[in-house]
Amino acid sequence: MSTASERLAQSQAAGFPVGGEPLAVDLADTLVTVTDPHTDLLSDEDRCARWWSIQSDRLPPGAVAPGLEATRLLRNAIRGVLDGVLGSREEPAALETVNRAAAGAPSSVRLVGAYGSWSAHREYFCSDPSAVALGVVATSLIEVLSGPSAKRLRRCGNPACSMLFVAEDARRKWCTQNICGNRVRVARHYRRHLSE
Repeated sequence: MSTASERLAQSQAAGFPVGGEPLAVDLADTLVTVTDPHTDLLSDEDRCARWWSIQSDRLPPGAVAPGLEATRLLRNAIRGVLDGVLGSREEPAALETVNRAAAGAPSSVRLVGAYGSWSAHREYFCSDPSAVALGVVATSLIEVLSGPSAKRLRRCGNPACSMLFVAEDARRKWCTQNICGNRVRVARHYRRHLSE
């Protein structure tokens, strides 16, 4: 499995500015909401397939990348729920879409191994392998919002950015240091030198 920094590098090389966050947050960040109209980074089937390819090691064996329409539907719902959480408003229709996607990939956890070396293995019971991928992403959102990560969900501190992230430490302000962190520092430096 790729590390967060490896996934960020892969994502940025493919034209996605953010990567390495929980799976649902990475999908939400394929919609840039500070532009008018919004910028859809999943602009066509090829871009959608590329995003899923970057995420493939986070999916269970046999899961298949869903098409553009299904991916966008779930992405928009996840983005709506996350924006609602950060804006202290409810998004019942978006929440229902997420829950439907999670329910579309029923699974159970099995205990595997031998005494002294146990692990949990999740099995999916779904005839549609693309529903499994959507279910895994929806479950990612459920885990983020129902666990300790919910308190660390943030919007990038750069006013010209709409990306979301889960802060691992309280000091993190930017979606990415190499893009937004640098832009804000350069702008601050420029303003300081103008006033001299």
